[in-house]
Amino acid sequence: MEYTVNQQNIQKYAERLTNDLCRMFFVNKAFISGPEILSFNPVNQLNLLIVKNIFLNWQKEALKLKSPYFDYEDEGVKQALKTFMNKLSNHIKVYRYDFEPLVTKSICDFILLSAAPQDFFTKEVEALASPKVPVSLLKEFSKYIRVNKFVMEQVVTEIEASGYTETFGGETIRFVMKSLNENPDKIESAETALSGLLQQLPAEVTDFVCIPKPLVTRPAFLDQPKPEPEKEPEYVPVTKPVFEKEEPAAEPFFMASEPEIAPEPVAEIVEESVAEPAAEIEVAPEPVAEIPYKWEAPALEPLAEELAAPSVEAQFEEMEAPATEAEPEEPVFGKNLVQKIKPVRSEAADLAKDPITLNETLRKSEQRTTLADALQVKTAAAPFKTLVPMHYRFTFISNLFAGSQQAWAEAVEKIDATNSYEEAIAMLKAEYAGTYNWDKEEDNVAILFNYVERKF
Repeated sequence: MEYTVNQQNIQKYAERLTNDLCRMFFVNKAFISGPEILSFNPVNQLNLLIVKNIFLNWQKEALKLKSPYFDYEDEGVKQALKTFMNKLSNHIKVYRYDFEPLVTKSICDFILLSAAPQDFFTKEVEALASPKVPVSLLKEFSKYIRVNKFVMEQVVTEIEASGYTETFGGETIRFVMKSLNENPDKIESAETALSGLLQQLPAEVTDFVCIPKPLVTRPAFLDQPKPEPEKEPEYVPVTKPVFEKEEPAAEPFFMASEPEIAPEPVAEIVEESVAEPAAEIEVAPEPVAEIPYKWEAPALEPLAEELAAPSVEAQFEEMEAPATEAEPEEPVFGKNLVQKIKPVRSEAADLAKDPITLNETLRKSEQRTTLADALQVKTAAAPFKTLVPMHYRFTFISNLFAGSQQAWAEAVEKIDATNSYEEAIAMLKAEYAGTYNWDKEEDNVAILFNYVERKF
């Protein structure tokens, strides 16, 4: 049977009834004991479900006691745990703030068990499975069920008949569905099962579970008889009325048309003839005599003399002479098309005045230092830490100094304190190679020694 569960209404009903029941019971009491729980409410099934919820929570807490350091499968341990749990079950003591949630959950379970048994058993099996459900636990669970008890009895019987001592949760739910489908007549009605509870706080079963109406395959209006058609009224011809022709009424004086006035004749205008203009007389232009033009090449001799380069002695004399205020040059037109070029003192003139011998040149070249020498001096002066790139620092610390940044810093200071490459290498081999098990064939060792060599 398909139905829809209104979980919100069930929860509200359970909370309200729990408040009423606990308010009456805990008037002069602070807690409730085990025997008092079994007589807490006149509906016995509700009391058993409260004990069932205590039992399930107890089982979960007992599983937390198991430790991987002890053997809980030993028979002596099992017997001791069983005795311990039986002893605790005789000393139940629950205070009101812990008892009210148990009552609320038990009322919700009772309503589902009575009105929606399929949902109740499915939810309970899923709570017991982890992921398998032992048959012994199902038997223990069936002790707390009174309404629709046949379901769990048939499930346990079928599992034992199959020869298994435990089943998966999904297989157990399949047995539950099979039992409900094969025994629909054994399912108790929700009204009968919930009658004692609904008397304490009135409500309708339909407030908790709604059975949907079957789908309508044929509209109801199709089965109703068709109404008789109404009779059409008889047709009565209508004759048009005849009206007498009325004479038009006289127009008011302000609407009377004005008398037409005949237009006066207009005199014709005679156009006078205009004399045509005289024809223009074309005058031929007089011919202009062409004057022959003859181009004369400019003389180049003076220009060649001006372009001639002065001698070296003349240039020195001109540079040594005192500077005089230059007179403004007049523009040159015609033949002088190129300005005078001012002589520039050249390197050849310096050599001619103060010649440098070959020995002096060689002596200066010997004094120059090579780029390698300059780099070597600069590298030796730089700290060793600045020569090693950042990524190689992390590589050396991780692979050669076992991740110790302090050991790496000490090694760097000692390298800077040495005076030669051989002394630095000997120091590294003596203090760090044996301590951190350096392999001479390892690439990181060779790279470190290479940077040490750059230092010196």
